[in-house]
Amino acid sequence: MSISLQQELDEPHTTLGKRYTLLLICIIIGSIFFLFIQDEYPSAFPMGSMQLLIVELIILFIFSIDFALRISIASLKDIKSIAHLIADGLAIIPSLIIVLYYLGIMDSSELNVLSLMRLFRLLRVVKLLRVSHVLTDVFGASVLTLIFDTMTVHLGIRVFAIELGNLLHFDIFSLFDTTTLMIAVTAVGSVFGIALAITFGIVKRKQIEITEQHRSAMDAMNAFERDLENLGLMNDNIDIVTWRHHVDQFLNEEISYPEMKQETNELVAHIRHAIIDRPSLDVPFHNNLVQRLSAFFTKTQITFHPAFYSWLNRIANLYFLLIMVAAPGLTGVVVQILVIYVFNGLVVVIDDMDHAVDMEVIIFNSKILPI
Repeated sequence: MSISLQQELDEPHTTLGKRYTLLLICIIIGSIFFLFIQDEYPSAFPMGSMQLLIVELIILFIFSIDFALRISIASLKDIKSIAHLIADGLAIIPSLIIVLYYLGIMDSSELNVLSLMRLFRLLRVVKLLRVSHVLTDVFGASVLTLIFDTMTVHLGIRVFAIELGNLLHFDIFSLFDTTTLMIAVTAVGSVFGIALAITFGIVKRKQIEITEQHRSAMDAMNAFERDLENLGLMNDNIDIVTWRHHVDQFLNEEISYPEMKQETNELVAHIRHAIIDRPSLDVPFHNNLVQRLSAFFTKTQITFHPAFYSWLNRIANLYFLLIMVAAPGLTGVVVQILVIYVFNGLVVVIDDMDHAVDMEVIIFNSKILPI
């Protein structure tokens, strides 16, 4: 039972498990955004108010259930698991303190520790990152899903800066000259946008070329297959049907390039063995079939260096942080999230297009969970 529960919490496969993960993710994001609202508009949820109690009770209830489930499957020998449990427990304490204060169990003089404890809520960002690998299984594949972590982390950084400023009784954002930063935002954004535009054009051209070469290679194989059948040279070793199926899997990255290359070389060797006594087939074999297959498979392996994507992401994160300090309020949050979606989303699309074939990633979520 414990193994099944652990698998469902880590890798949900059932509808109930996915719905639970969906609820957990929404509560994590909502609690972090709620903390930001509390800091920006303290009068909206004052200490001891009913609206604050309702929100904190919901957060406390959901995270307490998850904490209990995690404890039931935790192994005392697994240091990493224990560390995660401690982080989850610390993230619950601020909500528990607020509930205890409302019930009169805690005195107002004891709330001085709350400003420090509120920082532990940001551990929920770490929790989200731990379950982020199942985001596409729960929400479906989309650009929004793939950059979900980036949005949440930057929201957490923003809340951390505000909370730290409240703890130190100093506005950290006052250290920055926002007028100067707006110039930097424009400059970095322009450079980053130009780099993305150029890159987008390059990978799109590559994608078109791969599509053309794939069709050309398959046409060459089809033509050679007809010749072999007409001449009665087909044998059990020449399994072109299975090879075509594996090519489709290779394009969807279900088969690695070395495996596909080895299978193709073996197929070509069998075809060569079958036509060795047919000199009239030498030219179409070498100059048409082999060359087109080689050009197609070679082109699929021409990609940008991983360091290039690392550079793009670092520039993007620098740009997002510049926006954070240049526009620290609620408007800045909305702008930052939109900018992350646009720019980091383009990085995701470019990375996807740089593969052998464009995967089915959409702009907005088409599904959440089956009914």
